[in-house]
Amino acid sequence: MLRFLVFLVTFLTLSVAAWAQILDDSTHVVYGPSTTRYLREENILYNDLTFTSLDTSAINSHRWSLVEKSEYKKQDLGVSGTAVRDMYIHLPDVIGARSGFVSYMPYFKPVDEFKYYDTKSPYSRIGASIGGRNRTRVNIGFNRSDSSNFNIGIDYFNTNSDKQVSSKGKNDRLVRDEGYDAYLVYFTKKRRYLVMGNFSRLKTQAIEQGGIDVSSNSELGYFDRDASVFLANARTEYKVRNWHLYHQFRVNDGLQVYQMLNRRYERNSFDDSAPVGEDFFDTFYISEKVTADTSVFETITWENGVKGTIGPLFYSAYYKYRNYTFHYGWGEEDTLDFVTSKPAQDGIEHYIGGRVRYAFSPEYQLTGGIDFNLNGNQRLWGNIKFKGLEGKFVTQQYEPSFIERAYLGNHDGWVNNFKTIKALQVDGGYKFSFQKSSFVKPEATFTTLTDYVYFDREATPQQLSGNSSILTFGAKFRVEPLRNFYLEGEGLYTTIGSDSTQVFPIPDIMANLNIYYHNISYGGSLDWQIGIDNHWKSDYFAPDYRVTTSQYFIQDTFNVPSFLISDFYLNIKVGHAYVFFKFNNIVDAFTKESYFAAPNYVGKRALVDYGFYWMFFD
Repeated sequence: MLRFLVFLVTFLTLSVAAWAQILDDSTHVVYGPSTTRYLREENILYNDLTFTSLDTSAINSHRWSLVEKSEYKKQDLGVSGTAVRDMYIHLPDVIGARSGFVSYMPYFKPVDEFKYYDTKSPYSRIGASIGGRNRTRVNIGFNRSDSSNFNIGIDYFNTNSDKQVSSKGKNDRLVRDEGYDAYLVYFTKKRRYLVMGNFSRLKTQAIEQGGIDVSSNSELGYFDRDASVFLANARTEYKVRNWHLYHQFRVNDGLQVYQMLNRRYERNSFDDSAPVGEDFFDTFYISEKVTADTSVFETITWENGVKGTIGPLFYSAYYKYRNYTFHYGWGEEDTLDFVTSKPAQDGIEHYIGGRVRYAFSPEYQLTGGIDFNLNGNQRLWGNIKFKGLEGKFVTQQYEPSFIERAYLGNHDGWVNNFKTIKALQVDGGYKFSFQKSSFVKPEATFTTLTDYVYFDREATPQQLSGNSSILTFGAKFRVEPLRNFYLEGEGLYTTIGSDSTQVFPIPDIMANLNIYYHNISYGGSLDWQIGIDNHWKSDYFAPDYRVTTSQYFIQDTFNVPSFLISDFYLNIKVGHAYVFFKFNNIVDAFTKESYFAAPNYVGKRALVDYGFYWMFFD
């Protein structure tokens, strides 16, 4: 606490001094958030050159972990940077070949999240979140324009978390996620030609403890820091690299020609220098002395198309070529007759498709598209935005992933002849606004799945025959009962209409409630928020995690109890600088018992986090 107070006083002193300098030199310092804007590749693709201004609000800047940012709609292993999954059904965007290694993919920066800036001046930012028990996240970025038509940027981030149980001391790492990227955009003065591209990389190194083992020592429980764990020598390494290029030539408003090139490399490895035998692993296909499993997936995608805007109508049509290769680490082994029964490792996919948007105005739009694989799979989608009404639907047929179809490692092996999966998902809501900033937004999501593939209680993939349906409905809201005092949150209820409810591990009820005071003081120079962030979900059989294959799987023996997570926080913004303070899990501070993120994995404890984020425009 003393260290944070020293940090806070120093930060505020420097921030106020910097803000005073900006006021004194206001006739000379003209660059800032108002002169720094960005757009995404989607804007260019749809001929929508609407730039977005930087978000400069202090609201909810205390949420720094991936699970917190998702409002607990993702599940991890209780520590920032660990394997993560979507708690609600998320359909894949790719209907063709996929690796299936997705547990660390949410930490990777995808193509559609890149921001291409118009900065007018050098723009840099640095941020750090420092959590109790040596959990940290660092973000650094820089952008530079040498003219109004060219901008280049770079980013770097890493997330480090020490072991929270069975630790040898400080810097005994549990997980390290490290990534960086570079990107640029260039267009001619009349925007006849435009090119943008990016490169991104992520490397995750995780020590796999296998969860807390309370059976080995009856005196220690799940919430003791010295509790034993199942594994001592196991680790996962996940790497992904992506190169992306987009360029277009404009003939006129009604016709442009474009190309999109994407190349991706994924590598997933699991190693254990001393497998612990029947204490954790009950199968050894390759070796009883050491485990070394590696899989590699590579794709090259090339899209060629035409597009244009005619009045309020946008259209595009394209042909897409996709080449893929999956390398099995033990693909030449005779075990399970794998060498002859595994699916083809190489392939080529051909697609045709298009996109359309009819924009009556920015608030009234209809958007849709189709992606048709010539092997028979397809994806049809549409979005509607009519002021307060928002809705979208997706219907698709897609391939099971490579790891679902076939896999051979030291402790896991299978070959499956699964059918393609069919899905329909419709969701939407209507926002009723009232007073100055209050609203209530009822919302619902309905999903049907046919021949769904999941990982069963033995952590092996199975296909569920027939149809399954999931309905989630609830409401988001924000009300201001008193001036500058807010209640903001969301409540969701889920019902599953099939006989195999255990295949879809979703809590019946999930609720978030953020109670806070927010004000902007001293003529706009001080933006601050103080409150308590609350999350609760009903008890459910949360999926367990198979460390050897990096997959979550269903289970019915460990019922994760409901638990109220309450975090007290203070967010402050002075000038272009932000600072936050957060006391995690107030309930744990009094009860000395926390919650479970997954079976045998405990969640965050009563810890103090703090951090800062600073933007520079010169």
